[in-house]
Amino acid sequence: MLAIADAVSPVVYSSNFPANLAPFDLVLSAGDMPGAVLEFVATKTSAAPLFVFGNHAAGYVRDPVTDEPRQPGGCTNVHMRLVKSAGLLVVGFEGSLRYRPGPHQYTQLAYYAMVWRMAPRLLWSAWRNGRAVDVLLTHAAPVGPNAGQDHVHVGVAAFNLFHRLFKPKVHVHGHVHLSGANAPRSYVDPAGVRVVNAFEFTLFDVDGR
Repeated sequence: MLAIADAVSPVVYSSNFPANLAPFDLVLSAGDMPGAVLEFVATKTSAAPLFVFGNHAAGYVRDPVTDEPRQPGGCTNVHMRLVKSAGLLVVGFEGSLRYRPGPHQYTQLAYYAMVWRMAPRLLWSAWRNGRAVDVLLTHAAPVGPNAGQDHVHVGVAAFNLFHRLFKPKVHVHGHVHLSGANAPRSYVDPAGVRVVNAFEFTLFDVDGR
């Protein structure tokens, strides 16, 4: 999988893409990626990129006819959806914790409510597919090492509950920028879920490597 978020990497937004990277089967955007970049990626890959909006709602593009904002073409918004792509079951939750008026921001309680609203579909998936979900895609991080210290970037506790209940193999998020050459990008949480920060871009297998 190729995961992107928050900052446009010249490796991805390049005339050489995707030949300049190792082969991958799926693109995940964990939020705050310009819609024009998502549409660019969609034209270069065989499977529609899966995405969620971040708290800055940077993923919209202007319709050339109406000049109204719209979602990027050729991409699939997975917020509050269970989608199968490249043989993987993916569930998404957009946005971050609320810190100012505006869209794509929620309280901790609202995120708990989203998880519970998805529960029937995930239980049905577990019965039908033998597993509820493979990949959790969010903008905000769960509570844990990848979360920030300030109110805007603290972890969403409902995502940790999601880990315990539905056991995704990988949780891909953005929102928290990595700084420094050796900044840790991933860890395994107590529920056994590999949590991966997609800042700029990263490539990994379904097991999180």
